[in-house]
Amino acid sequence: MGPVGTASESTRVTFDDVGGLDEHVQALREMVVLPLAQPQVLQALGVRAPRGVLFHGAPGTGKTLVARALAHSCAAQGSGAPAIAFFMRRGGDCLSKWAGEAERQLRRLFAQARAFQPSIIFFDELDGLAPERSGRHDHVHASVVATLLALMDGVDDRGHVIVVAATNRPDAIDPALRRPGRLDRELLFRAPGAEARRRIL
Repeated sequence: MGPVGTASESTRVTFDDVGGLDEHVQALREMVVLPLAQPQVLQALGVRAPRGVLFHGAPGTGKTLVARALAHSCAAQGSGAPAIAFFMRRGGDCLSKWAGEAERQLRRLFAQARAFQPSIIFFDELDGLAPERSGRHDHVHASVVATLLALMDGVDDRGHVIVVAATNRPDAIDPALRRPGRLDRELLFRAPGAEARRRIL
């Protein structure tokens, strides 16, 4: 499966449709969109692009909505900036009952992202794909997590491919994913306050 296209349902939401999360939107423009669309700006400043960003917070706080708006922003690049490919996967959908199939799908996904770079890979419900490796989970999950870690380590810091993921349970994902060089930038999504609710309405 290729990147999300401009006609996809995932791209019908824009950042203008996202209310009460102005700081998150601005952070994504600076951490994700700018490095991918104008890498020369960061290079001139000597700043490295993040390899990964983690959205976390309670259900219904806007994580997936912001991801869809990010997809639209990527497809709508103008002023000569390159279009940014957006690959969206739900964590549990990457799993398979066949041994090794989930790992193959992940390797194929990252290969596609490199082929279409600049690009973003978005994993929704990451805890379903990469739970903490412990005695509670079988070797299949451990192998999938190890593969994902290796693939993320293979992403360079030039801003050509950035991984974004969302979870309702950050404590449930494998902690190695949150170490430097992986999903080391985090955005916390809280329930909207009175002012944020007014902006949403």
